[in-house]
Amino acid sequence: YGVMPFVAPEVLKGKPYTRAADVYSFAMIMYYIATGRQPFANCAHDSVLALNICNGIRPEINELEAPKFYIDLMKNCWNA
Repeated sequence: YGVMPFVAPEVLKGKPYTRAADVYSFAMIMYYIATGRQPFANCAHDSVLALNICNGIRPEINELEAPKFYIDLMKNCWNA
């Protein structure tokens, strides 16, 4: 599958990879580039994190770390 924080929720639920899943993963890369932090670095990469991702949890980011347009694009990609 890949590294859990970068895997789209639908893939964690057992559905096949799609273009939308790749867009979600790209947004996680955008997060890493903007913040220099791995998504969910403070969490164990276990079934609890997988469930939280499937329930909509996303990493926090603010306008001190990236411009608003970048954050908006990233969030749109998470919801692709």
